[in-house]
Amino acid sequence: MSQQPANENAIALQNAWQRYAEFDQSALTASKNHLNLRRAVIILSVAATLLAILTQLYGNSETGLGQALKVGLILVPIISSVILAFANKLQQGERWLVFRTGAEEILKEIYFFRTVLQQQAERGQWLTERVAAIQRQVFEGVGGELVLKPYTGPVPPYYSPNNLDSDPGFSNLLAQDYIRFRLDNQLDYHSNKIVELQRMRTQLQAAIFIFGGLGTLLAAWPGGIFSIWVALTTSLAAAFTAWLELRRLDSTINNYSQLILELKIIRDHWLSLSPAQQTGDEFFKMVTATERVLWSQHNQYISEMRRAVAELKGKEDDLMSKALNMPASPVIDAALLEQAQKAMVVAAKVLPKIGVSEEVISVAEAAVDNLVKVAGPKDTSTANGTEEQPTAAPADLPKAATEPAATQPDSRGEISPKKLKGLPHAFVVMPFGRKQSSDGRWIDFNAIYQDLIKPALIEAGFEPFRADEESVSGDILTDMFQELLLADLVIADLSIDNANVFYELGVRHSMRKRGLVHIQSGRSYMPFDIFNVRTVPYHTDKIGRPDPEFLEKDRQAIAKIARETWASSQDRIHSPIFNLLDGLEEPNRKSLRTPLATGYWREHKEWEERVEIAQRQKRIGDVLLLTEEVSNPLIKEDVIAEAGKALRSLGRHELALQQYRAGLKINPRNSEFRREEAFHLARLGRYDEAIVKLERLLEDEPGNIEAISYLGRIYKEMWINEWTHIEDEQERQKKAFLTGYWLKRAIDTYLSGYSLDQNHFYSGGNALTLALLLDNLVQHFDSDIDPEWQATRQQIALLKGAVQFTLESQAQRNSSNFWAFIGLADLAVCVAEEPKAVTRAYQKALTLAGQNRFALKSTLAQLELFKSLNFRPEFVNAGLTLLQEEIKKLEAEDHAAEDKNRNIFLFSGHMIDRADRHEPRFPAGMEKEARERIEKALNKMNADANDMAIIPGAACGGDILFIEACLKRNMRVEVLLPFTEADFIKESVSFAGDEWVTRFYTIRNHPNVSIQYQVDRLGPLPLGDNPYERNNRWALYAALIYGIDRIRFIALWDGKGGDGPGGTGHMMEEVRRLGGITEHLDTTKFDYWQAKGKVGKVLDMLAEGQ
Repeated sequence: MSQQPANENAIALQNAWQRYAEFDQSALTASKNHLNLRRAVIILSVAATLLAILTQLYGNSETGLGQALKVGLILVPIISSVILAFANKLQQGERWLVFRTGAEEILKEIYFFRTVLQQQAERGQWLTERVAAIQRQVFEGVGGELVLKPYTGPVPPYYSPNNLDSDPGFSNLLAQDYIRFRLDNQLDYHSNKIVELQRMRTQLQAAIFIFGGLGTLLAAWPGGIFSIWVALTTSLAAAFTAWLELRRLDSTINNYSQLILELKIIRDHWLSLSPAQQTGDEFFKMVTATERVLWSQHNQYISEMRRAVAELKGKEDDLMSKALNMPASPVIDAALLEQAQKAMVVAAKVLPKIGVSEEVISVAEAAVDNLVKVAGPKDTSTANGTEEQPTAAPADLPKAATEPAATQPDSRGEISPKKLKGLPHAFVVMPFGRKQSSDGRWIDFNAIYQDLIKPALIEAGFEPFRADEESVSGDILTDMFQELLLADLVIADLSIDNANVFYELGVRHSMRKRGLVHIQSGRSYMPFDIFNVRTVPYHTDKIGRPDPEFLEKDRQAIAKIARETWASSQDRIHSPIFNLLDGLEEPNRKSLRTPLATGYWREHKEWEERVEIAQRQKRIGDVLLLTEEVSNPLIKEDVIAEAGKALRSLGRHELALQQYRAGLKINPRNSEFRREEAFHLARLGRYDEAIVKLERLLEDEPGNIEAISYLGRIYKEMWINEWTHIEDEQERQKKAFLTGYWLKRAIDTYLSGYSLDQNHFYSGGNALTLALLLDNLVQHFDSDIDPEWQATRQQIALLKGAVQFTLESQAQRNSSNFWAFIGLADLAVCVAEEPKAVTRAYQKALTLAGQNRFALKSTLAQLELFKSLNFRPEFVNAGLTLLQEEIKKLEAEDHAAEDKNRNIFLFSGHMIDRADRHEPRFPAGMEKEARERIEKALNKMNADANDMAIIPGAACGGDILFIEACLKRNMRVEVLLPFTEADFIKESVSFAGDEWVTRFYTIRNHPNVSIQYQVDRLGPLPLGDNPYERNNRWALYAALIYGIDRIRFIALWDGKGGDGPGGTGHMMEEVRRLGGITEHLDTTKFDYWQAKGKVGKVLDMLAEGQ
């Protein structure tokens, strides 16, 4: 059974139980008073008959007895009338019914609170509001005279701690607990009540027959001496008949019998389901059916009043309606599966002890095996400290609901969110729950989504999403608008005329021209405004769920149309609005922001902060991983752009190129990505590819000044590459002059960009400096000046004034604009009258450069270009002198980071086997041989003190053995841990014994070892990710910055799939995918196994001290 609800919910539940107890107490009191008054009237009626007979016999006597009989005969009818009037005035019968109805309705809501709503964050508020509404209804029902006697007994009432079947009242309930505490409890209560009522009915009927027969006998007595007593017997028979009618025994027994029958049907249906079928949805259906059956016997009194109020207020969906219209949480499914598994395991153990046949026991054991297959293997140890996560959530449901999804595999067998990261985003627009179509068919849209649409979209390569799946913001309307505006694909189910679906579809049609798919379930017509849109039909069965006969075919059809829509030409328009209205343009994707969607932007801000820290610490691997983890469709392009800039500033052009190409897969028309792809191709020396890509971009966007400037830069670099390698100064300058056609092309390209926008000082400044260099070369080597070159030289004076004005204006406008100040410094080299002016200009610029490696290198390259051509040497040296310290620092850092003799070693391997592991993989006796194999692998790869090791963990077994071998070689070791130190030791070290813990701390304290913690460096684990897989990617990216050719991966591995995600197999797959060098130490071929484990077993016994 689940743990108790949170404090705020517990208070609401406590108050609900208190109100229930008060109403229940009042109902019992009112019922007792009502029956006592009616009993008194019946008794007085019989007494009046008896007095009348006695008065007839003895009333003529003048004795005291006669007078007393006469007085009694007068008083008894008067008292009876008074009592009857009093009972009618107080309406005790109606009050009893009202109180009982209120109590039972509160009880119904309590059980909904503890079952169907246990995963709803707002259930406490819902219960409080429902109890308040019930109190108002009871107040109205009793005519505004509601004064309840305070209840001071135990809460909940009727709870008996000594009775295991007694409901304690404050815990969340799963199926078995609900059946035991609620359903079976009601079955027992009503079954016992029927026996009691039947006994009472039999006794009353017997009394009626006895006194009726006695009256007949007395009337027929010879002489008629007893005939006067016939009136008494008849009165008694009538009294018992009246009591029988008052108690409504026949109808009550019939109602109870029907109720018992319905409850048994509900219980038997649940028990007939297999464990895999006992899902959260089925559990909720059982609870709803049970509560409706129980409530049906109490709701007749106020049903008409509620119906009238409902008609005035209109239909209103509360939290219960929303919960029942959505699929049950996977947490509920997982907990039910675990509960069934535990029950079957217990049964398999208990059955032999109570003499059950072997055939029945074998069936139980087979059921356990099937459950284990559904839930996953119990063996938990794997590589790098990986523990297989529970296949079903523990009974502690509130806790499980708050844990990351990565630790809770989906019991339904669905593809985990991790596998969907980075895929195009598909938003599904459709009704929720069961709805009726215009032709009378019912459609279960939740089943349609879970069983048909979602699997089809996953198969098509999309990450599916529906508004009710949002678990963060809590504002479905906000999430819905954000998805409609930004999702890569929207799939709309038009099976019924649903206003919400039509409205959301209209929003998408009007805002995005592409990415639309329409589906429907066999409707005969479409509304006029969308009658011409193409729809994909799907099939449903008699109860409105996907038809099993056509399910696979329908999935394939939806997957096919989704893929085709996504892959269609960028010029293809899917929206009928954009097709009909010429000139209508989509808003900029970055501007599509709903005001309340703070969650979308919070992720971006947190990402920026972590990337900035990683950039300052020069941890490029962190930048790569953080960028990969962003799946938000709104900010994905933005973070790729920011990551590309960060990598550019760190001089990692090959990694930046990967980022921009990944961005182009998301949006092939992104101008920035196309431009930066060409830029980094050029920086990697792939000039022809870069030129082609920029020319194609300029065909689409002739006014793209940045692209023009990049093209000018490429021509400039191609010119420099023609002569920069020549050592002789005269020969170098002459070659620069002779290849001046590239220089002239660069100048013209820069000028074309500057002519489009005189504020673009980068293109203007480059055109000016290159023109001055050209002028300098012409003066040295050519007396016969080329007319085109002469025209360029004549523009220098005009260009000089324009560029200087632009730079000074930009610097005044933004005092932190590094590029404007560095442009002024470069200009000072070309035009200053004294070297001190150059020094001052570069001093201002360098204060803004910070750790921007790209900016510093660009400044250095420009000065070295001037120096290599002997252009104004005094002024150039003034700048170089100032930059000397920065240059030395850069060279030192570059030398440390780019040492070509250093390799990066990655490792992943099995942990020492746990004591309860069924199949040995790395027993303690194999440690010596594993150490020797690791040592040989390191020797084979020439590992020494110049190398570095990066290990995603320091678990007992392979990890620690490898780290110890690296430290023997005086290598630097960086250990990346997925958890805090204490948690990691608990999960992955201490179970193997104190010796391994000591070795862990020895490693931790070694001066060559640095330990980094995932949550500190990368932030919380993304939803749907696995901490161990994330750790592997982190280690791999940290190594990738040195180049895949320098990575050496050693795996201590049996070659089989791991016991959980993030193991050695995953790491091996990642390295091989990127083309890294690997060394597989296959543990299945160790001598330990070849000797059939005989030596190993002895070593195990010695290691365990036996």
